[in-house]
Amino acid sequence: MSTEEDPVRLNGRLAARWARRTVERLRRERNDINALNVFPVPDGDTGSNLYHTVRSAYRAVESLSGSVTLPEVIGAMATGALRGARGNSGLILSVALRGVADALEGVTVLDAPAFASALELAALRAREAVADPVDGTMLTVLEAMAAEARTRAEAGDTLIAQIEAVRARSRAALRETTGQLDVLFEANIVDAGSTGIVELFDLLYLTVTGRAPTSERGIAHDASAGVALPVLTGGGHGDGEDALELVFHLAEEKDRTRPVKRLLAKARGTSVVVSWPMVHVHVPDEEHALAVLTACDAYGVSDLRVEDLSVTGGSDTRTTVIAFASGVGLLFACGLQDALVLDSDHPAVHERLTELIADASSPVVVVPDSAAALKRVQAAHGTAEDVSIVRSRSVAAVLSALAVHDAAEDPRVIHADMSEAAAATRVGAVVQARTGSAGPLMFETGDLLTVIDGRIRAVETDPVEAVVALAERLLGAGGELLTVVTGARLPDTVGAALSAHLAHAHPEISVETVHSLHPRGYAVLGVE
Repeated sequence: MSTEEDPVRLNGRLAARWARRTVERLRRERNDINALNVFPVPDGDTGSNLYHTVRSAYRAVESLSGSVTLPEVIGAMATGALRGARGNSGLILSVALRGVADALEGVTVLDAPAFASALELAALRAREAVADPVDGTMLTVLEAMAAEARTRAEAGDTLIAQIEAVRARSRAALRETTGQLDVLFEANIVDAGSTGIVELFDLLYLTVTGRAPTSERGIAHDASAGVALPVLTGGGHGDGEDALELVFHLAEEKDRTRPVKRLLAKARGTSVVVSWPMVHVHVPDEEHALAVLTACDAYGVSDLRVEDLSVTGGSDTRTTVIAFASGVGLLFACGLQDALVLDSDHPAVHERLTELIADASSPVVVVPDSAAALKRVQAAHGTAEDVSIVRSRSVAAVLSALAVHDAAEDPRVIHADMSEAAAATRVGAVVQARTGSAGPLMFETGDLLTVIDGRIRAVETDPVEAVVALAERLLGAGGELLTVVTGARLPDTVGAALSAHLAHAHPEISVETVHSLHPRGYAVLGVE
């Protein structure tokens, strides 16, 4: 038992310094952590995901002003981490930080018992967030650290002695992960996410004591020495089933974690982590992905990121593409094109865009889906450095722009290609009149209006006639590809009727159909 007085106190200033150091360390170590990534899928991105998460956490700390307390710094980190969480490892880390923040709320002087309580709540929250907890992961290491912290607190240790003991236990728990999970044992490596946790705690030790606990290159380098990046054969919990990773926020303010977990399980979701309002899940294919999103849309899917788990090497990109869309089917279609997609119907969509731009670690290209959205984005971000805006005024133009998106290209090339594709797309829509009009074109509430370039061109009552007539108008100037975005209100018979008409009148035209699943939508058409 150690009863000597602590030489330093862990305060807001030291916590902010620790937050900054986590970003610097994980920037260097992320590739080594990526090399350890075999669970839950060997996609080599755990280090990158943790880096982006702590980077977002520190951005939130940077926004604090004046003299800040320890609870304020940790609270900001938790908020920022959740906002920018990547992958299941990033989301679990954000949940753990929130547990620490909640436990420290109102704490003025951190001592060993309070620190033990904070780690215990962090470990508990992390396990609760995971639908199917597995030993040999971040959860196991967090729990081992919390148990050691409580033991030391009950023994009367000082905070510094406690941190030293927890650091030692975290390293031992990390080594133990190899024997706790078959896939780690077979590869003879430790868990990637747990390595990140131990790295962060080592930095806390360094920040509080001033004594460097590891070599300059860090734990991840030692753990990954001689490890080749696993070759992906499909993913899943080593079973080769998972194909896509979905990360999205839900708009429902009330916490609906339990019913959402049930929905995800029913849709064959795996690697499920829920920290309301953020959801992380792996699915085997596009059909199940759409089933997940459709089921969860009862609580409002407000944004979506889709990762292809067959692509290894991390989630770092040279450009961040942010697109606007509405309807979960359309969100998913855009997400498959390497875009982070925002629901343009969400009332806080522009606030969310501002957060994402501020948090981006690469140049940003924004692709609006309407003239109104374009105008607002230009007003807010038109002069921002490293932000380019595609002048797209329709969801059909968004799809055309995303179709030419090459994530490996230079940001300027990406913007130029997407802008050219959007500008070359002639677009029109069939919408339902919300009010009547006695103007040049008379119509009543409920009539179907053909809108091109913001002007009403025709009035119809039959959806088949409206869509076919719009297609004819747009194809009058030629074209090779017709994209049809359908809404939930468009009858199923329209698709077959349009296909039959085009086969007869325009056999040279290729047709792509995207079901937006928008509850109030009819149809948007684009011709390239």
